Amino acid sequence: MSVLVALVVALAAVATAYQLFQLFAAWRFLRRPLATAAGVRSVGLPAVTVLKPLKGPGIDLYENLASFCQLDYPTYQIVFGVEEAHDPAVAVVQQIKRDFPERDIVLAVGRLPGTNRKVANLRHMMRHARHGVLVMSDSDIRVRPDYLQVMVAPLADPRIGLTTCLYRGIGKFGLPSVLESLCINTDFIPMVLSAQIVQRFEYAYGASIAIRREALDRIGGFEPLSDYLADDYQLGNRVAKAGYRLVLLPYVVETVLDSVTLADVWRHLLRWARTYRVCQPLPWFATIVTHTVLWGVAALIVTRGSALGCAVLATAVGTRIGTLAAIMHLLGERDTAFWLVPAKDLLNSLMWAVAFLGREVEWSGQRLRVARDGRMVPVAAPVSEPAVEPEIETLRAAGG
Repeated sequence: MSVLVALVVALAAVATAYQLFQLFAAWRFLRRPLATAAGVRSVGLPAVTVLKPLKGPGIDLYENLASFCQLDYPTYQIVFGVEEAHDPAVAVVQQIKRDFPERDIVLAVGRLPGTNRKVANLRHMMRHARHGVLVMSDSDIRVRPDYLQVMVAPLADPRIGLTTCLYRGIGKFGLPSVLESLCINTDFIPMVLSAQIVQRFEYAYGASIAIRREALDRIGGFEPLSDYLADDYQLGNRVAKAGYRLVLLPYVVETVLDSVTLADVWRHLLRWARTYRVCQPLPWFATIVTHTVLWGVAALIVTRGSALGCAVLATAVGTRIGTLAAIMHLLGERDTAFWLVPAKDLLNSLMWAVAFLGREVEWSGQRLRVARDGRMVPVAAPVSEPAVEPEIETLRAAGG
């Protein structure tokens, strides 16, 4: 056996063993009991402000936002934020207000400076946040009625400054959205759960975050995050450095994916890959060792289709799909297209390489270059706009 064959077979074995480690990590994490609101009812659940930055009509936007109006929680406010009064999301919020008059709903319209437009949106929304616990989530997130109780309950411990949770992708628009959902469900989630064993948890996931307002104030609010690509990573990391504990909850929300072309998927995955590479360059580089299908195919090639190569490939692919099936069962995910996993994994390996070939990403209609520290600058500088105080439109219903 040549040195090259031995090396590739060894890498395939390591990657295959890693799949078993991911299954163990998922089982270990997801069997943890959830903290519930019952433990803090004696002192009262804190009032919460839910911050929902919006842009555009979105996919199933009404259903996503309506899920936040149906929460089993005693007192909470929802602040929706857009940059422009003519944004299509405004009409959806107006309908939400009419359909849920019992909810305390605020719509904030305005602009503040910042390359990261979501963070700029959150900054002007904070003018209307009335409560000491803040919950943030993206516009494409859909939740269950117990969501706020689960996210907020751990904050009864004053040492905990922030909670976040897992999210799984829901693809409804053919192959592109299914492919993107596979990347979230079969790459992101197992990787996150494995990291819980090997490193301290010091970051957050923007799909869903709950934070103490005092912790946010201690790190200077949202303003220091205004030019960073990975604002969720920066937020969690800064809260951890401020002395608070962060908690990843064994709870899963849904993200309704809007990719309708393969080009959409490519842009999203490249932005995610380059975000990860900037935030954690060494772990990102090391992930190539865990690409099971890549090394299985490489074994088949370097052995010229021998019985050994076929056995290595079959073992790699079989273990990969088998462990993923078990993890998806633990997550309650029933619609995974496992037959697409080998092709998606090879795409993921290509994306790993492409992530090193540049620092540009496309996000929310902007083309941006990411600096080594994670800050973003526009590739083509837009016409400068004055930093103006936002014009605010408020829609509030009594109650909540």
